[in-house]
Amino acid sequence: MKGEHRPYVIFLPQEHRDQISLLTSVFGSRIKLEILNEFCSEDEIYQKDLIKKFPYSNKTIIKHLKELVDMKILYEKMVKKEGKWVKIFRVTSPMKWIVLLLKKPETLPKEEMKKIMIEFLDDYIRNILKIAEYYGIKKKEIWNILRNAYGEDR
Repeated sequence: MKGEHRPYVIFLPQEHRDQISLLTSVFGSRIKLEILNEFCSEDEIYQKDLIKKFPYSNKTIIKHLKELVDMKILYEKMVKKEGKWVKIFRVTSPMKWIVLLLKKPETLPKEEMKKIMIEFLDDYIRNILKIAEYYGIKKKEIWNILRNAYGEDR
């Protein structure tokens, strides 16, 4: 590893065993990484397009897609296209960080990166507030941290 490290916000399931399962399942599987890499350039992808793209069997692709849906990394829905029902997949908002790990942030258009950062920040702050409430940290304390980070001492 060369150079500086980048900070990444990582949203994981609440249960520790589920966290380990998610990380090892995604990062321990070349096929899952290849599937997720397709979402670097597409918001939504049809199941049939993923099956055509990869040299793996239909069964293998469908199995990995199902696992990604079960882990709440992907969201699936059925849509009618040209009179036929087809399955489409999209990355869930809290799990977009996984896709970003596969793509260099500087290659994304500035407006897209801005949108992603705002979504992440919103999700992150909402989750921090839930955790803070559980541990008895007042919202005012978090507000003070944010103000100090921006150099405002009002």
